[in-house]
Amino acid sequence: MTIEELMELQEAGSRACILGLKVYDNPYLKPERLPSEDAIAPGDWVAGHDAWKFGWEAEQASREGRIAQYFRDLLRPPSRSSRNEIPSPGT
Repeated sequence: MTIEELMELQEAGSRACILGLKVYDNPYLKPERLPSEDAIAPGDWVAGHDAWKFGWEAEQASREGRIAQYFRDLLRPPSRSSRNEIPSPGT
């Protein structure tokens, strides 16, 4: 997936928010868009899903007056306690 495609998906997510759609209206969550063996590669699906969701969430944060906090949260490293909650492989 190209950077241009990702940017278009971010814009689409933002427009969806403006139009009143919910985050769960992400088109990548529709059954026909879910990754399968003969369709989209899982990595491209995750990238598309996340790009659309990012656009939607950024627009929502902007509308709620918390855009700066949204980006601070994105850039903050995981806290020590949340790292401890991640199960190790094989557990």
